[in-house]
Parts: sequence; C-alpha cells; structure tokens
Amino acid sequence: MTTPRKPLRPGAVRKQAKLALKRTRQLLKKHGATIGEAASAEVRGAADALTAALQAKDPAATLSTLEALDAVVDRHLSPYRKSPTREYFESIGTAVLIALVLRAFVVEAFTIPSGSMIPTLAVGDFLFVNKLAYGVRLPFGDKMVTQWSSPERGDVVVFVYPCEKSLDYIKRVVGLPGDVITTDETGFVLVNGTPIAGAPRGEFTAYPNFVGSESELNQCSPTPLHLYTMNGDNGPYSTLNCGVMQPAAYPQVSPDAPPSVWPPASEYRSCPAGPPPRAFPWKVPEGHVFVMGDNRRNSSDSRYWGFVPMGLIKGKAMFIWMSWDGGAAWSTFWKKIRWGRLFRGVHREAE
Repeated sequence: MTTPRKPLRPGAVRKQAKLALKRTRQLLKKHGATIGEAASAEVRGAADALTAALQAKDPAATLSTLEALDAVVDRHLSPYRKSPTREYFESIGTAVLIALVLRAFVVEAFTIPSGSMIPTLAVGDFLFVNKLAYGVRLPFGDKMVTQWSSPERGDVVVFVYPCEKSLDYIKRVVGLPGDVITTDETGFVLVNGTPIAGAPRGEFTAYPNFVGSESELNQCSPTPLHLYTMNGDNGPYSTLNCGVMQPAAYPQVSPDAPPSVWPPASEYRSCPAGPPPRAFPWKVPEGHVFVMGDNRRNSSDSRYWGFVPMGLIKGKAMFIWMSWDGGAAWSTFWKKIRWGRLFRGVHREAE
C-alpha cells in the first residue's frame, strides 16, 4: 500500500508554476530551433495554459496545467533539462565565483593579528577593506591595472609586506611621494620639516584591553605610553608614544636638496626587518608611500624595512565588523566580543 502524496499548498503550487514557466522559456529560447517548430508550439501552448491558470488564481487548474507542462517539456526537452543536483551545484559554483571576484577586486575581510595599530585597532579586530579605493590591482601581482586616486596622509591601508609577499600588513600612511620624513626613536614625526603631532592626551592605561591573548611586548616599558592626537589630511587620529614629547635634534634636509643627498630607494629596503630606524631622513620616491603603525614604538614599519610601492597596496580600511577578545575567559563568553567596537569606522580618532 502506497502512502498518498501530501497535497501542495496553493502558495507552493504558484511558486513552482512560476519557476517552471521561467525555466521553460529559457529552454525554448536556447533549444527551440533544435526541437522544431511543432514541438516548440506544443510547449508554448502548455506554458500559455499554465499562465492563464495562474492569472485566474485557480489552484486546481494551476496544478493540472503545471503537470501537463512538465510532461510536454519532458517529452521534447528532457535532454536539455538540468537535474536538481546539477542546478544545486551550479548555484553554489556561481555564488563562490561571485564571492571570489568580490574578494579579489572589491571588498576583502582582514583580521588584526598584532598590536602595531593600537589604539586605532585592537588585536582580534575584523574589518573590511575597500579594494577599489585607489584603483584596480592585479590580485597576484604588484601592479595597478588602473589608478584613479592616491592615498592621503592618515589613510589606514592594507598592503602586501614588501619583505614577504605571502603576508599582509596594515599601517597608516605618513609620507607621500616627494615628502621628507624625519622621526625620533619614540616615533614623533616631522613631514617636510613640520611636526604632525597635535595635543597630548595623557597616559594610556588601557593597553591590556587591546592585545587579547597575544603576549604583546611594550617596548616603552617601564616608560609609560602616552596618547597623542596627530594631524592627517583627512582628519585627526591617535597614536601611542613613549612618554612625553621631548625636543629632538631632527636632521633638517630640504625636500629640494639635490638627488645626491638621497640614497636610492633600494638602500632604504632592509629585509628581514631588524635594525633600528635609520638615522638619515627618508625621502619618499615616486610611486611609493611611507607607512607607520599608530603604536609607534611597537611597530615594524617603513622606518625598519623601507617604502611601500603603490602596486602592493590592496586597499583602504573601512570599518570594524567584529572584535574578538581572545584574552577573555570562556566562563564569561559574552565578554569575548568587544561590543563597543562593532561597526566602528577605522578613520576616526580613538577615544
């Protein structure tokens, strides 16, 4: 004894009918000439009958004409019908392809693994990067296909680490082509002879809240970290520096100094990074930027390994969509999410 099939609800019948009509029209458009005019006319007639039943809002007629259309399509177009399994995998394949294209050229997710950008970014922040901010870059190369904009001083960018192409870094743009950058050992900076530091904002005591489960060594210790406001082209941002700003004997070299004063770009490259910041000023060559971490004494950046070519910049950081505190206990798992950082814009001054 067979179990009778459960009747379909009118809403489900209408949905199946509309889907069947859509697929039938696609098959006719693609294979109508192959099956001949007589067979095509029969299929169109069955489709018209189903359309009329749908317009009349007659569930019984819709179901019967749907079954009739299915039989006609099966008789004439069965070699060209896709199986449900094939349609399923094609849908998955299309979705995966779209996701890969979006990731390669439009938006990419990025995770913060270290504390070099504290206080702007914390270890465990998940953010989105706009890969079309400056142009279109080949995903596996170091060239820009086309460029319609350039980074500004203060932009937070994700780039391929020049010393190890399998790694991505995130830093802040401090110097643009032609700029002369001078910095002291604590990370206070002059751009073309002008300090970019703004108002000091006191000692920074929230460092443990930003490092999660990572054992981030504070290179300033035992000197306390201090929070400073810096001036960027697109607004102020915050940095951490060792102690308070002291008068420094910055080497003063004019950006218009003759080329003989400036070493070639290759001499600024130091891979692997390791030596202390160079004693001479940096003049940023064309097609490059000078980047630094906001956690100035605790960042490996252009001071240590050189400039970043524009072709290695993957995009501009947008906003934090998740922040995971790996140091919080699982017994209070709701505290592992830093709720106050969710959907926080990257290009805003740290509070």
